[in-house]
Amino acid sequence: MRPVRVLQAHSRHATRGGADAVLDSDAELLRAAGHEVVQHLAEPAGRVAATREAVDAVWNRRAVAALDRTLSEHRTDVLHVHTPFPLLSPAVFRVARRHGVPTVTTVHGFRYSCVAGTLQRDGTPCEACVGRRVKVAGVLHRCYHGSAPASLALTTSLAVHRGTLRHCVDRYLPLTEFAKHVLVRDGVPAERVTVRPNCVADPGPVLPASARSTAALFVGRLVEEKGVRTLLTAWRTVRDVPLHVLGDGPLRPLVEAEAAVNPLIVVRGWCDEATVRAEQARAAMTVVPSEWYEAGPPLVLLQALAAGTPVVCSDLENICATAAAAGAASTFRTGDPVALADAVRRLHEDPDLRAGRSRAARELYLRDHTARASLRSLEQVYRELTKEGT
Repeated sequence: MRPVRVLQAHSRHATRGGADAVLDSDAELLRAAGHEVVQHLAEPAGRVAATREAVDAVWNRRAVAALDRTLSEHRTDVLHVHTPFPLLSPAVFRVARRHGVPTVTTVHGFRYSCVAGTLQRDGTPCEACVGRRVKVAGVLHRCYHGSAPASLALTTSLAVHRGTLRHCVDRYLPLTEFAKHVLVRDGVPAERVTVRPNCVADPGPVLPASARSTAALFVGRLVEEKGVRTLLTAWRTVRDVPLHVLGDGPLRPLVEAEAAVNPLIVVRGWCDEATVRAEQARAAMTVVPSEWYEAGPPLVLLQALAAGTPVVCSDLENICATAAAAGAASTFRTGDPVALADAVRRLHEDPDLRAGRSRAARELYLRDHTARASLRSLEQVYRELTKEGT
């Protein structure tokens, strides 16, 4: 397509996260393809009370004025918002509408439908606010940083901007079909929602299943919602399958205590990306036991697909649906260590199953998760919104 000028807008958080990585990856892809990218970033101003953040999320006048100036100074074909909350506020979509600029937003979580942004409460999935005009449950349960005033302010933002989010956003880009359905249930017109999966770098040729180790791999933060306790309990009954744990977090002492009495568990701690890629390349399987929806399939699952590594994952639709349908993943009942252990044993004991899962994983990666596929899908959205060729 002809080169377009894209203005990326994003609310930075104190800690760099997945949304920041996707923002920068998109910018790199677009620039390499000849498009012009300008970034409008709202930086956090040190420690700010949760209530102040949530109030800004209703209508941040400073952010609105700053974006208005940027749009006036730079000819823009598309405004692509990655995270409007809390620093920009959804008001930025109205500013773009005034300038006649089409808008796109990548949906990195569930903040448009859920005050917590995670569809999780008290350690379990929760959809109490999905489809509700006013997210009352989010206030009652203090879902935003455990604060009733902050939760009320963010709930007010979602209510005030209900019209903004339905009429001033031209295209939503969730990562999965599940996330698309959540948006539609919450009132977003289906024709304004396009699923665009995340991408990861290609690690190159895949090691055949017959040449891999017998080890299973867990990569991620050692926190409750990642299913760490379920994983450890499952490995008390697994035999002959080493478990390599790559990651760090508050549950690390629990993992190390379990490893002290189970020689199959090897705790590697935090590892750099090169090490993770090397481990993915030779692992027999990657285990993803998450017990919350996540924003989409976690990075470790996509890296496993790229490496042609079979996946064993919890049966939450937002995580497993595509990989399971493609034959790349075995699923187990979320939070059930017996079911997890059974899934691991079946994969370990069946070399033909492992080989088939490996081929399917790589094929799914090449279809949906390469940089080329990601760029192509993004360009298609921009082409439709800028009406190129019409």
